[in-house]
Amino acid sequence: MPMISVSKAAKLYDVSRPTLQKALKDGTISGQKVKAGGSESWQIDTAELARLYQLRDGNPGNKIDRLGHFLDVEKQSYSGNLPGELVKEVETLKAALAQMKEDLDQEREGRVRAEAVRDERGRIIDEMMKALPRPTEQLGAPEKRGFWVRFLGR
Repeated sequence: MPMISVSKAAKLYDVSRPTLQKALKDGTISGQKVKAGGSESWQIDTAELARLYQLRDGNPGNKIDRLGHFLDVEKQSYSGNLPGELVKEVETLKAALAQMKEDLDQEREGRVRAEAVRDERGRIIDEMMKALPRPTEQLGAPEKRGFWVRFLGR
């Protein structure tokens, strides 16, 4: 998960810097101390922040994802810093998803056609069965008699 500084976390989430620093010290959230340029600063995992705090959004047209990147709903674009490799993978997955949706649509159309053929054949078989004579009406067929009728001779 991406790590962000305390000040960036305070800007992105609805929480103050002192509250975040207190939470880091008492163990409510976990973070890492990073030395850069002779000074130490905390880096906090965005998953830890998302678990406890709500994201802050100043522009009602934008939404913020769980990593703290803005998602422009109208443009359907992502403003996060994704490496080119991930962008390519996302595009590949989008293409694969579109192909799967197309295949699913074709399968549904085929199923609908198969059901129509099945229903038509069932109707034809029913009509043919109605046209056949009943078994007792067949020529030369002996009359069916029960056991007691034959035993008693009636």
